[in-house]
Amino acid sequence: MTYRLGKWKMVCDRCGGVYYNDEIREEWTGLMVCTRGCWEPRHPQDFVEGVEDDMTVPVVRPDVIQTQGETTLSGDALQWAATVDCTSISEMADGDPIGITLDNGATHWTYIDGTPAGSTVTLGTPLPWAAANGNTVYVPSINNETWSSN
Repeated sequence: MTYRLGKWKMVCDRCGGVYYNDEIREEWTGLMVCTRGCWEPRHPQDFVEGVEDDMTVPVVRPDVIQTQGETTLSGDALQWAATVDCTSISEMADGDPIGITLDNGATHWTYIDGTPAGSTVTLGTPLPWAAANGNTVYVPSINNETWSSN
């Protein structure tokens, strides 16, 4: 290396090469490295800061006490029946959920398909088992729940 006025020699901390001071820079790691191949800029991803998620619920409402209306069948319903006759159809509307106690002890849950007429309710899915006169019919729609077939 030849003499250069106002310059001095330094050793690169990474490669060990000898360079003039204007060819050496301090890296973000604190090392003094040469600009001929050892110096690396800090990666931009090192400056990314996380953003805290907003975990609040946008609409807060109190719990609704779940009550359900009950009525009974006013006639026998055969297996695969698509309609049933109830003693009362008050509070029943198109799309409301409905549960019918079957003769085998299970409850068949479906929805009301169409506005009830007289005492007849059309079911969204037919009964998988017979249901006798007097069996319980559950109508949870009195709390404005709606049936979703999705």
